[in-house]
Amino acid sequence: MDLLAKVGIIAIILIIIFSIVYVAFRYVVPSGPLTSQEAQQLVQHDIGLNYPNATIIITNVSQSTTPQNSWNMFVTLVFNATRPCPTLYQEEVNYPAFNFVLSSTNLYTQNCVVYGLSNTSLQYYSYQISSPYVAIARSYNLSYPSIVNYVNAYGYNNTNVYAKRYVSYVIEPSNKTVYNVWIVNYTAPKASYSQFVVLNSTGSIIYNYTK
Repeated sequence: MDLLAKVGIIAIILIIIFSIVYVAFRYVVPSGPLTSQEAQQLVQHDIGLNYPNATIIITNVSQSTTPQNSWNMFVTLVFNATRPCPTLYQEEVNYPAFNFVLSSTNLYTQNCVVYGLSNTSLQYYSYQISSPYVAIARSYNLSYPSIVNYVNAYGYNNTNVYAKRYVSYVIEPSNKTVYNVWIVNYTAPKASYSQFVVLNSTGSIIYNYTK
């Protein structure tokens, strides 16, 4: 390869490198005060690099008063979001004042343990499930036989689990209406049916059916 060709290749490589650096610099260091949307995008991007397998949800974004031109936000991280035992915790971020430092960890569920949920049956206990991921973990944590058998039969990693809250819901097999419940759906692609669990707002199974 002659000298001119080598110089041409080096020039192309340098152009590519400088282009990548320029784009990255513009993305990471936007000019002027950050808007709420820009701050969320930067935090989402950085946390996504550190936790590539996590589902990242940013909520409660508000402008910080100390220091100014910064944004407070709560970041919810979910691991194994569609498995029977997701992990869910929440962090607080003040960006760009404290860069991407996470603080005030609140762990809600891990290894199918729901933290803060008492096993007591006393009527005054008023724990309320407020997250679909907590509902999923709780439904599996209760070791309900039909759910455990279903997951064992088709495999933990082959079972997709989703939860949704309903103010009112009609259970099709019985045509019964229930209120303020979580419907947790266990579906394995290789199964011919799905398992459904109906949880009340405090985390007790009140119905189970297949479809």
